Amino acid sequence: MAGLFAKLRRVFARKRAAAGKKNDMSRLEKALGYRFKDRNLLRLALTHRSYLAISGKSHEATNERLEFLGDSVIGLLVTEHLFTRFPQKPEGSLTHYKGIMVSRTALSRIAKELSLGRYLYLGVGEERSGGRRRESILADAMEAVMGAIYLDGGYEAARAVLVNVLLPRMEAVLKQEADRNYKSQLLEFSQARGYGLPEYEIRSEKGPEHAKVFEVAVKVQGKILGVGVGKSKKRAEQEAARRALQSLTK
Repeated sequence: MAGLFAKLRRVFARKRAAAGKKNDMSRLEKALGYRFKDRNLLRLALTHRSYLAISGKSHEATNERLEFLGDSVIGLLVTEHLFTRFPQKPEGSLTHYKGIMVSRTALSRIAKELSLGRYLYLGVGEERSGGRRRESILADAMEAVMGAIYLDGGYEAARAVLVNVLLPRMEAVLKQEADRNYKSQLLEFSQARGYGLPEYEIRSEKGPEHAKVFEVAVKVQGKILGVGVGKSKKRAEQEAARRALQSLTK
């Protein structure tokens, strides 16, 4: 008897989820700027593995394979974009930019802006634990959706969605991360080329205690490559690192 009730619960839960999302798919398609020929692909892309407890289907009826495909599709499209946009940048810089743009942080942020979480098919436990807002689930679903678009419409369709929908948001994340992490970028760049660790030194401190201005220089292999000024040592160091990166990647 208990088994029968469990089965009925799964059936009713599946019907409620399907009814609630049927009309919403067109809204998601509008947000993506792409209409699916086979909407089952979109549904599959939105199906988390936890939903198997409700659907009763096999492991293949989740978005994991589409996620695998979408990861490569996004990677190729972003690489193509960066290669074209920054013709003078070295491989190290392009790799760093790509890492930021295809990161879990960037993809989950895009998914949130597209309200992707509301369309997900989740199990009861995942639903209750906040799965619709979980960064890892959202990022994976975003990859899966791109994989589904690629299968449904081909390379150019996926490229159009990336250019029109994903890239503007990825660029915003890239700028934000770049502004915050110039020191990390310089460290990675310097170590990758065997230059050793960058060295920061305070050249001057001016102004009263409550409004000091710092000037910091950064050296790579003993040579000053950047000088930064800021209202804190950290800001001055970041500016110095930014200028050093400009010098190294010209």
